[in-house]
Amino acid sequence: MGIFGHLFGHDSKQDDPELLSAIERAVSGVEPLLKQISGYPENYRKPVVNALEYAHSLAASVPGPVAVDRESYARDVFVHVLFSSLDSVTEALCSSLALQDYQREFPAMGELYALMGMRRFEKSMVGMEMSGQTIQRDVVQKVVYFTSHTLECPAPTEQLSRNRVAMGFFDSLVAKVKRRVEERKQDRKTQQLEKDMLMARLRTANAQDRPALEGKLAGLLSSMQSTISSLELGNYTADFEAVLLNPEQYLRLDQKQVILDSMGVRRDADGASRGEAFMFNELIGYDRRDWTVTMVHCSNLHTEAFATKLEKAYRKLAI
Repeated sequence: MGIFGHLFGHDSKQDDPELLSAIERAVSGVEPLLKQISGYPENYRKPVVNALEYAHSLAASVPGPVAVDRESYARDVFVHVLFSSLDSVTEALCSSLALQDYQREFPAMGELYALMGMRRFEKSMVGMEMSGQTIQRDVVQKVVYFTSHTLECPAPTEQLSRNRVAMGFFDSLVAKVKRRVEERKQDRKTQQLEKDMLMARLRTANAQDRPALEGKLAGLLSSMQSTISSLELGNYTADFEAVLLNPEQYLRLDQKQVILDSMGVRRDADGASRGEAFMFNELIGYDRRDWTVTMVHCSNLHTEAFATKLEKAYRKLAI
């Protein structure tokens, strides 16, 4: 039985406060009026429990935590790969709105755990390579680098941070339920515009064109009826089931192994001796962009250098 399996029990009529809170969170995120119709909350138990199980499992599978600070940049090859320079470590942390909020909430805490997301890119550059004892110039190389470092769900402990990450994943899945509904609402608007256009053409159509236009209108009206029916509140349960019972289709972690040398140049398997294999975890489906993610542990947040830069970031944000 999974970590939320106890929420069912043998008597599904007994409402667990944790489950009810999650159901309300999910339903309110899609359409609050669903709480006013029959079938609430019973119809949402199974999909919500399944999505919670998946979200916590996915959060637990995010690798890390990796120590991220100026010291780890020098000693940890993986951290060195993630940041372009020593100063970029501090700059990435200071530019994080989540970290700034965390510092205001926990001013006495000098460390935190969080989910760090980055955008991974590759670009072609011309460089030099050794071929035996010969230096080859003007060799086209692919350099891997990371930008847009972002901290999410900071917390004083790793477990609390992962729990917050899990709820973020859960909310992301709920957002995809809402998107299904919004797409049908947009379809209804598009169909209504098409109907208006067809009606206008029918009013001026001659006898030769009228049968074809009437056929199009009949098909459109049938589609409109189907769309309108699907937007009845009682049918929203199908959207929750489609996404929350199949969460892996909408949100997942993909692992990708990349061989890099000390300069960040990508090597193929034949050139593995000149580099090191790194496993990057790509979070697919969280938002419109794919992120390379890892859990991180940031410490020494109260050192003078870091505190000064963080204060500058506060002032810049205020402006």
